[in-house]
Amino acid sequence: MSFKLKKIFFVQFCLSILGISNQALSADIKPSTVLMQPTSYLSAGSGAGASAPGDASMLDANPAILPALKKQYSVFGSGSWQNKLDLVEAGVFDSTTTPIAMVIRARETIPTDTLTRDRSFTAAAGYQLPFLSNLSLGLSFEFQQLSLTDRWAWQNENYRLGLGAFYQINTPWKNPIFLGVGTRGLFDKYNSNITNVGISTYALDNYFTFNIDGLIDSRNGFQSVITGVNILIQTYFELRGSIGYNPKQDRIFWGSGIFFKGPVLHLYYTLVKTDSDDTTLRQTAGLELAFSI
Repeated sequence: MSFKLKKIFFVQFCLSILGISNQALSADIKPSTVLMQPTSYLSAGSGAGASAPGDASMLDANPAILPALKKQYSVFGSGSWQNKLDLVEAGVFDSTTTPIAMVIRARETIPTDTLTRDRSFTAAAGYQLPFLSNLSLGLSFEFQQLSLTDRWAWQNENYRLGLGAFYQINTPWKNPIFLGVGTRGLFDKYNSNITNVGISTYALDNYFTFNIDGLIDSRNGFQSVITGVNILIQTYFELRGSIGYNPKQDRIFWGSGIFFKGPVLHLYYTLVKTDSDDTTLRQTAGLELAFSI
């Protein structure tokens, strides 16, 4: 009997050690940076644009921008790569069905020798206040499944919350000034959250939009300043470019993109030098089917 008890205690001890070991292994599994890389307009804007024009990708800079985008229902998809394809995404944007503009987006990384297969689901909403029509507020929530071992089995998970506000100042010269602030990564267990503060305005009958943004890291303080311009070319084409400076790393980075905005079909391609020591340029491409009212 004594031997059986000792055997039971030994098994329990081994299981507890295995439990601690599994928890330690899970704690080491972190989201890849690829999973949170910007795409589309946000990519061409070097990951900033709390008050800049764009599309559903801008939810990562400031979800409160969503009500200011063109009224439409759209489905979109894109891919991102450096040396080879490492990220795909798909989603839906709707600002017509209800007064709340909404985005639902899914992302997944393509596994390699150094990259695990991670997945994220993001839902974002923005609302223009009826009693203060110049102000919009936004909210986003992201759920990450890390190091997937099967379609619906993963080894760790992470949660991220985003908040934002967007305000329009009307001016006597009829070119409004837009102010925006957004923070993303709240409650993230592995990364600091980033706050984006930005200002933008139109010029020359809205053919040019200029913006300047500052990014603030919750752990390290001021991170970078970014300036950007969006240019309308003819009827269906837009060009977007940006340049940023990280003073702590004494590093210059930039983004660029060309966008085709047809009546229904939208296409884009971006080329970016990221704010990192990696000199390999990052590229994104995608399409959108948009149905306007």
